[in-house]
Amino acid sequence: MTCDPNHDSSPAMRSRLLVADDDPEQLAEVGEYLRRAGFDVVTAHDGFHALEQIAEHRPRVIMLDVNMPGWDGVRVADAARNLDHRAIIILMTADADAFRYASDTDCGAVTVFEKPVALQKLMSFLRSVLGEIEAEPSGAV
Repeated sequence: MTCDPNHDSSPAMRSRLLVADDDPEQLAEVGEYLRRAGFDVVTAHDGFHALEQIAEHRPRVIMLDVNMPGWDGVRVADAARNLDHRAIIILMTADADAFRYASDTDCGAVTVFEKPVALQKLMSFLRSVLGEIEAEPSGAV
């Protein structure tokens, strides 16, 4: 994976994201990549910490590992929806069974990425979903 994203100063690239993963290397790599791309990134190391971060920071995008200690990513995604928080939810997993589980659930996730996350593919996806939504003047976090 490369850590040299194209820098973009558009409103979409200033959006706040939460990345939650119990794998410290994956968490650091994805978090740093997104920070360098201009996102405001908060992180969490498990499901309970993710819920705290969602309540405190109200991120526009929530990236959740499916298999985390405490609450898994699917359960956290479902709870985020119940907090009346309209975030874009992305799940990620390295496990094929968890990928099917996450893909089939109705937790509000818009997509599921395989881990390790292809960072350029993630960036393209984020630009696509945030470019339209966040381009309005009132779209600042």
